[in-house]
Amino acid sequence: MFAGLYGLSNLNAEMLRRAVGADSKLQASPSLVADSARLISNHLHPLMMAIGAVWLLCLAVAIVRKRTLPRWAFDAAGLWFCVRLVLEFLIINGLIFQPALVQPGVLLGQIVVYLPFFVLNWGWIFYRLDWLHPIQPGSVIRLSDIDPERGLSRFDYFHSTVNTLINKGKPTITGVSRTGRITALIFNGMLLSLYAVAFARILQLTKATL
Repeated sequence: MFAGLYGLSNLNAEMLRRAVGADSKLQASPSLVADSARLISNHLHPLMMAIGAVWLLCLAVAIVRKRTLPRWAFDAAGLWFCVRLVLEFLIINGLIFQPALVQPGVLLGQIVVYLPFFVLNWGWIFYRLDWLHPIQPGSVIRLSDIDPERGLSRFDYFHSTVNTLINKGKPTITGVSRTGRITALIFNGMLLSLYAVAFARILQLTKATL
């Protein structure tokens, strides 16, 4: 899973880097959004790509050598991708306020790549929150599309996240505890924002072809 997250996040960031490098308007713009795009694509992206590669390589070597790894070794990788999730979400949403800086097709392509990364990352977040106390999974997050009597597995959290995405935000994931409700609220807010950005970019592409 982490290898998939690494590949998707770097593909997304690489698309932004190429768009920034090829767009003279974005290069010359003094706005906060343009400054952030240049910072993330030219500096943070290469650094985070290198750090993520080293961390995942260390995990892979330890697993191949059958070393016992502590839980925090995997959680740290997951939290690292959560940081990337937020960074890329902010830049995708920030660029919508200045549509002239990046071609609509470029940002729409970013969203298409970002969505599977978004689903995988949020599936992991829901799983880890709900299994902090594995004796009673389901005490933080409730998955309405899963029969609770048969028990929950790790796959169920990813399945419900994909279901919510496909069903256009239909709440299949709800919070039970306060932490769960806040987490589900953040997830649904980010998902609705992505729908809005994608819709706005599709409209811009439609107008451009008319």
